[in-house]
Amino acid sequence: MKQQRLTPERLFSDPPLTGSAPADLKFTPDGQALTFSAPATDDRERRVLWRLDIATGRRSLWLDARALSGAGADVSKLTAEERAERERRRQFSHGVTSYSWHPDGRRLLIPADGRAALVSVYEPEQSMQMLAPSETRQSGFQLSPKGTFASYVRSGDLYLWNIAEDRETRLTNEADKLVTNGLPDFLAAEEMHRFQGHWWSPCERYIAYTRVDESTVKVSYRLEMEADGARTIEQRYPYAGAQNPDVELWLYDLHEHAARCIWRPTESQVYLARVHMAAGYLLTQTQDRLQQTLTLTRHAYASTEQSTVHVEKSSTWINLTDDLRVLEGDRVVFTTEISGTRKALVIEPDGRVTPLKGPDHINAIIGATERLVFATGWNGDAQQNHLFALSLTDEHDSAAKQLTSEEGCHEITMSRDCTRFIDRFSAPNVQVRVSVDAVDGGASTKVHEEVIDTQHPYHPFMGNHCSPTFGTVTAADGQTLYYRLTPPANPSGKHATIIYVYGGPGPQKARKDWGTLLVQMFTQQGFGVLELDNRGSGNRGIGFEAPIYRQMGSVEVDDQVAGLQVLHTCPWADLERVGVFGHSYGGYMTLMCLTRASQHFRAGVAVAPVSDWQLYDSHYTERYMGLPQENATGYSESNVLTHLPALQAPLLLMHGMADDNVLFTHSTKIMSRLQQLGKPFELMTYPGAKHSMQERDVSIHRYNMILDFFRRTLN
Repeated sequence: MKQQRLTPERLFSDPPLTGSAPADLKFTPDGQALTFSAPATDDRERRVLWRLDIATGRRSLWLDARALSGAGADVSKLTAEERAERERRRQFSHGVTSYSWHPDGRRLLIPADGRAALVSVYEPEQSMQMLAPSETRQSGFQLSPKGTFASYVRSGDLYLWNIAEDRETRLTNEADKLVTNGLPDFLAAEEMHRFQGHWWSPCERYIAYTRVDESTVKVSYRLEMEADGARTIEQRYPYAGAQNPDVELWLYDLHEHAARCIWRPTESQVYLARVHMAAGYLLTQTQDRLQQTLTLTRHAYASTEQSTVHVEKSSTWINLTDDLRVLEGDRVVFTTEISGTRKALVIEPDGRVTPLKGPDHINAIIGATERLVFATGWNGDAQQNHLFALSLTDEHDSAAKQLTSEEGCHEITMSRDCTRFIDRFSAPNVQVRVSVDAVDGGASTKVHEEVIDTQHPYHPFMGNHCSPTFGTVTAADGQTLYYRLTPPANPSGKHATIIYVYGGPGPQKARKDWGTLLVQMFTQQGFGVLELDNRGSGNRGIGFEAPIYRQMGSVEVDDQVAGLQVLHTCPWADLERVGVFGHSYGGYMTLMCLTRASQHFRAGVAVAPVSDWQLYDSHYTERYMGLPQENATGYSESNVLTHLPALQAPLLLMHGMADDNVLFTHSTKIMSRLQQLGKPFELMTYPGAKHSMQERDVSIHRYNMILDFFRRTLN
């Protein structure tokens, strides 16, 4: 077969080039099988559910959600709440995009098309019970812990559906369109990654829910352009330094049919970051406005009693996690970055804190027993991810026990009893391999490996597949910066290099995994690609992130420039032909690199970039920059518009015209300023596209534009 080069048309078309690689892996309740979702072979945007028997390795298609009233495929029917939920979760596909097991172990809850179905997957005909009234649309579906109820939100109010009786009960009754019960507000979902707005107690008697009042947020207007016209959107966007929505936490007692407010914001506790339901009480994690104090508070269900469990303070900011676990005896397992990297600790009922010995950095706590805490993270090499067991009982343990060993990135799912784990492994030479392993080091069962044979969709491109190299450079303050460099396919002579950057807090790009096929597309089109994680990026701890505090767009640019030194050792690299490309914070970084280090970059593509941090939301921006009123110099220096007079290189600016996250205003300000300065630039806007711009036609068009731009400007 003739070897082909990846193109945008093939990258975003069917059959999907990832093949049958599984995602969202879970143990079945009986522990005998795994369930996972994968793209359908005839539609990469529709996900289907598979079952894989652990003992035999046999896999079978379990559920194609086309049977569930279209499974949300028609996005024109989505409510505003459904659209917001999909965008905040970065949920770009349809079909079985999420699922949860009923406690009976025989049924699955599948949200679909504004309703949800309870599917009996073991029945010959897969019998199906629809939840919520017909001809209505809901969001935020959850199953109660014992499986008695499904809960959801419709038109701003919280409802229950009694599964046995097929009966709905309304729990809240707000007439105000600016008030929502049971769903996360924009800041919670977008920036805190708290996607829930209501929570069940283990006994099913109580539901805690948020009441969000947006009337406190000043109204702003944005023009949202669709293909067939424009409309003015009234949006209550919480800008940096401005008023936030009023968020309260309420507790509903199903026995008493009554609700009471158990938390309201105060000066020291402004943000409701996390809610954790335990037996007899719930725990809240709250933050002050600048996110320098995190307070863990216990609230009783049956009384108004509450008490502070733990308080952590920082001179910069405190990152949120989902690491909290409650053990018997009301002991709490938690994590902290007070030492510079993330470590585990135990909080005793009397408030005493005991640190646990662990790896250099913990990414996430994923399970706990009375003896062990299970966490993913790294020891020595931040480009890898492994599973570790941390002892809760043996003070003489010298270190955490590493349970995975093969070099690369291990994504882990623990069984309910924490005796086994699913290891979804990826490395530069392994696309996906899935195994089931015993915690005690016993038998390991490989249940899937993505083999790129002659039948695999990616096989025609394997002859041009490029293997990356990994390494480090040193930042100005002595910290280690990791990079991933992928050469062009079949290099001949000198080639241009694209710096593919994100650069902001959170994501880590230079990992020892299979990588993205987007990078392969660039390399198979003749470009080298350098990805470097500068100071401020994720998976390294607050000590690595903190240099950007109150001065974003500064040390990140310095580090990207430092990374260019690796090209000096590449015989194929033309140091005079370096471009930079990124999306969102990566778009911001593109502009800052082109203006603050213009001598190093010949051209750049900025997609959906932030231009002025005062136009971005409060929770994200103030975490890193402080309040605009208190850091005027920092906001000015971090503003792209301040530096645009220095722009000399060709620029391609792209933005979705319905973006409700990085508002289209960011790009219109850039356009206007460049026009005032008389500087040429190229522009492509996408009607109807939001921040992620994941629609198939939009993706194909914009990457063809990007390739054409770099071919013209880097020659």
